[in-house]
Amino acid sequence: MGLFGTSGIRGDAEKLFTNQFCFDIGRTFAQFLEQHNTLGPIAIGMDSRPSSPRIRDGLFKGLATGGIELFDEGICPIPAINWILKAAPVSASLMITGSHINTKLNGVKFYAFEEEITKEHEKEIENSYRTLKKQRQNIPTEEPEVHQESRAQELYIEMLAGLITENLPSWKVAVDCANGAQSVVIPSLLTRLGLTVVRVNCEPQQELIARDTDTDDKAVIEKLKETVVREKADFGIAYDGDGDRVVFIDEKGNFIQGEYSCSLVAKYSDTSVVVTPISSSQVVDTIGKKVIRTKVGSPYVVAGMKESGATFGFEPNGGAISSEIMYTRDGGSMAIKILRLFAQFEGHFSELIGQLPKFHMKRTKVDCPSELNQKIISAAKQEFKGEKTEELDGLKIWIDNATWILFRPSANAPEFRVFAESTSKEKAEELKEQGISFVQNMIKKLE
Repeated sequence: MGLFGTSGIRGDAEKLFTNQFCFDIGRTFAQFLEQHNTLGPIAIGMDSRPSSPRIRDGLFKGLATGGIELFDEGICPIPAINWILKAAPVSASLMITGSHINTKLNGVKFYAFEEEITKEHEKEIENSYRTLKKQRQNIPTEEPEVHQESRAQELYIEMLAGLITENLPSWKVAVDCANGAQSVVIPSLLTRLGLTVVRVNCEPQQELIARDTDTDDKAVIEKLKETVVREKADFGIAYDGDGDRVVFIDEKGNFIQGEYSCSLVAKYSDTSVVVTPISSSQVVDTIGKKVIRTKVGSPYVVAGMKESGATFGFEPNGGAISSEIMYTRDGGSMAIKILRLFAQFEGHFSELIGQLPKFHMKRTKVDCPSELNQKIISAAKQEFKGEKTEELDGLKIWIDNATWILFRPSANAPEFRVFAESTSKEKAEELKEQGISFVQNMIKKLE
């Protein structure tokens, strides 16, 4: 199995991200930048996982072998770590984050050339790491010189504030940042814009909530829904731990899937083409624009945007990418775009989203050894029949023109995912249950 998943490196915070591994990855990245003639000041940001500071320290020691200035941006959102490359004299940056996965796991994302590195760059880094690993170098005992600052966060807030040119209504908004990287940025920004902000889980010193924004998981979003209703808020905003994904709660306390908020923004944007993964809802196909599907993962969406000339792309988890700002998922600018749309709309938030037709999406997953993935895919191809199949990423079977099921192993964790969608809630639920039961039985059979 390769070092990189759908986006960056992820794995067990202790078993994979050992001190030696972090040191080696740091010096590998410095070597990569030098080979591309871009070695210069480097910034590191992180989410609020307990393991993030140790991983950061190991990376800094490795990067220091390049003899360049190092900046510690502390806890800050992923998009801020990308934005600093465009707004400050920094040559590259790294973000330590496990995103929505278990807090015992963690990850590292790499940014250079003003954006997240490409799949081709990942291959270069992986090959260099394999070579460098054989030339073992002990971790230095002395600490490298590192400048501690909050420049990335400050520049990011200024950029977001600049996206609003009109006065917003005096809304009351409940904001849940999962005690993660947006906990300071978004509440401060919205208050600055004149909104009344009710904070929920906006304490990065508290335990991080590993929130998967793909689903309406009551265990991690119920408090926000209750707060919206209790406080009579106009809507709610929920972020994942590293702040690149955002989803919304309407004034009635209903969870809104990321595909709907993103499709709404896409509908009213000036892009003629929208790029999104194969796992996204078909609601985007109803907005009257050309839709290009990709493999799952923001690097694939970015590549598709560049190839097609699209200025907007998104993932179903609410991770939107706006090329006029930067080629990375940005929960901050996505929230601003929704605020601007709502400011022009006469009605409730639920009615704004209600402009789009309703499809019912069901998602689930099960732990699965990665060596079983392809066998399960092959078996599913024999078991499930439909009008057509797509194998861009996993196996997607269209049962009819409005109902489909997707079997897809995760590239970030030993998990197997099943997605099902239909215009009928019952049909989608039934298909999802059939799919996950099939996968579970196959796992038992093959183990």
